[in-house]
Amino acid sequence: MTEVVLKIIEEFSDGFLILNEDGRIVFFNELLLKTMGLRSADIFAHEADFLAHLGIAAPYEPSEREVLVEDRDGTPRRLLVSTLAVDGNRGQYILARIKTAPSRGNGSSGLARRELEQLFRNIGDPLITADLGGVITCANPSFYKMIEWEQGKDLPNIAELYAHSAELEDKILRLAESDMVFNLDTHFVTRAKQAKRVLDTSWVLRDDRGVVTGYTSHFKDLTYVKNLETRLKISERNYIVLFDTILSSIVLIDPSGKILNCNYYAEEMYGYRWADLVGKHFDEVFHAHGKSLRVLQIIALVDGNKGRYVETDVPRKCRDGSIKFTYASYSALTSTTGEIIAYAIMERDLSERVRLEKKLQDSFQQIRDTQSAAILGFARLTEYRDMDTGKHLERLREYTRVLALGLAKLPKYSGYITADYVDDLCLSSVLHDVGKVGIEDAVLRKPGKLSPAEFEKIKQHARLGGEALSAVDSELKQQSFLTIGKEIAFSHHERWDGSGYPAGKKRDQIPLSARIVALADVYDALTSKRSYKDALPHEEAVRIIVSERGTHFDPEIVDVFEQNLDAFRRIHLLESFKTGLRSMDDILKAGRA
Repeated sequence: MTEVVLKIIEEFSDGFLILNEDGRIVFFNELLLKTMGLRSADIFAHEADFLAHLGIAAPYEPSEREVLVEDRDGTPRRLLVSTLAVDGNRGQYILARIKTAPSRGNGSSGLARRELEQLFRNIGDPLITADLGGVITCANPSFYKMIEWEQGKDLPNIAELYAHSAELEDKILRLAESDMVFNLDTHFVTRAKQAKRVLDTSWVLRDDRGVVTGYTSHFKDLTYVKNLETRLKISERNYIVLFDTILSSIVLIDPSGKILNCNYYAEEMYGYRWADLVGKHFDEVFHAHGKSLRVLQIIALVDGNKGRYVETDVPRKCRDGSIKFTYASYSALTSTTGEIIAYAIMERDLSERVRLEKKLQDSFQQIRDTQSAAILGFARLTEYRDMDTGKHLERLREYTRVLALGLAKLPKYSGYITADYVDDLCLSSVLHDVGKVGIEDAVLRKPGKLSPAEFEKIKQHARLGGEALSAVDSELKQQSFLTIGKEIAFSHHERWDGSGYPAGKKRDQIPLSARIVALADVYDALTSKRSYKDALPHEEAVRIIVSERGTHFDPEIVDVFEQNLDAFRRIHLLESFKTGLRSMDDILKAGRA
């Protein structure tokens, strides 16, 4: 057996295995495992199936066969298996030689040839082969296109396509000397007699005996490239003109924030010269104050927003120290590889617009203040007839604001109770009792308790006030604070359980504005002195209101009220303090005391 093994090691360099006369594997080498992509355990665990798959079975006669075997990864491998019977000292042994089967030559070469032919047809650059007499024996579609020749038509001799015969002669001489020429500057003539400038790279073709039979040429059409270069130069000139004449400031900075370039309008807008800006850090020149973003913060926003970021009303420092407000657009400039090489900052001067907006805002505020004063004055008409109201309107307005702001924190109202809504609600709240101007003095100013009939007359003020404000509101073309005012006037005496007046509305049928003012109005009435009653303490008023949660008042509004009791107490004490003083001198004296 030792002699047999030694002989195999000497004579074989492929994978092999040895079987005894009982058909059991007694040996195999490492190369067998590598060839088949298996491990020893894979063979021993399935020995019979393994041998059967390789076709090694009795009777053991010399043979050679191709088999397809899967490796451990399931990849099929084509193997060539050769078997041979050998007599040894202890009986007969079977040797199996296993190696990778050679590739099928005809099929592979045919496939490669087809791939080369497809590449030849589809490549974008023109290609030809020609014999020594200049006859073009093969040309791809790109060559036909370059010389504007109809596909499939016989091509002329290559000499007829050269604009200068000396260029072809020079090419042939060079090929004879070195078998190849590279990027010769050549001029072709198309079928329409138009010149084409091309770069010619050619190499010789030889037959099996080494004799030169012709050459292959690869051309690059420079006409398109030259046109692109010309158009690029025109675009560059146009860019320079646009850069300097566009009516916006343009400043180019590098990724660290240093200024690379700026246009003429940037110089004019900020009062700098080009030499004052280039090389300086953008923040050093233009950053106005601590509230505006630094340029590196801007760059981070640009990078995180797909290469673009915009902000408005940006303060910029000018050379004379003044501040201009701009609309700023930031863009990342990238190279052909996608790398960010610079950032463009384009700005329009908004200083005049900001000034006009500020002036307009001030005018609106003046109108708003005048409107508020007029409405408050109108609402106070009722005070001249009902002398017990005192500072009721001012307190009511503040109580209403506290409740509205508290409700705005609830998710249910976060999108409904806006800052504008709160302002309009507080302004309109003072109109809740405006209908009392229509109630006769004998009832309105009666010092004692009202009779049922007199109370019915008093209840009419809700309808009278709502109708009066509705008439005015209908004259307006859009919703205004009077829209809320008529809601409050009509419904501030409605109750959550439906037992109120004038319409007996309940729950969400009652407008939110009226539900808010209803609680504020009752709290102030309870804590204020009237001709027919004394003021109740804050704690007693709170107890009464909380006890009517879900009957008189909206439960959510009562909850907000309980969360803001300190605010209600402070407003009540402050307004009561103001009412008890005769003048500003009294207030100052009280402060000194």
